[in-house]
Amino acid sequence: MKFFADLGNGGTLTIENVDVQTVIAMTTQSAGQQQSQQMSLALGKWSASPTLYKLPGYLILQIDTQRGQAFVRLQSHGISMLTEMPSLMNAQMIPLRNMPIATAPTIPDMEPMKPMEPMKPMEPLRMGDMEMRMEPMEMRMGNMHLRMESSTSSSTPSSAHFCSQCGTQVQESDRFCSNCGHNLKN
Repeated sequence: MKFFADLGNGGTLTIENVDVQTVIAMTTQSAGQQQSQQMSLALGKWSASPTLYKLPGYLILQIDTQRGQAFVRLQSHGISMLTEMPSLMNAQMIPLRNMPIATAPTIPDMEPMKPMEPMKPMEPLRMGDMEMRMEPMEMRMGNMHLRMESSTSSSTPSSAHFCSQCGTQVQESDRFCSNCGHNLKN
């Protein structure tokens, strides 16, 4: 047996009983995105059609099997088995359609994304007396100049050192920043 529910807003739910396994698949689609979640539970053979309830923020799936009732919580971030019967007061029942397995809806293939174009070198960004460039990473503001060398660069590093917390210039021998007190040796 296989059941299908339209959850609205591009969402679908498929529930199938194969021997003793119950397979639950939830799919949501929006422009350029598709998310799928699936869970397989060994609940036993169904003794009745499943029932789907909608509550604020989540769905509850009730499955009656030869072993008893099972309740599954369905949310956008996951599918989870409940250990006790949930309160279904004020719940809205969502119709499930029984579908022959051969006519079950298929999820349409998404068009593959095109690879990103390589980034072109950027011109330096200028704002007032501040100038920033990416290759090599460098910033100038007034009389201050910061430059980050790549690990493959063969040039010698700048003799200036700065606090990683507040940016104040510090000496290499300083243990703590004189401005914010940050431990410079960590």
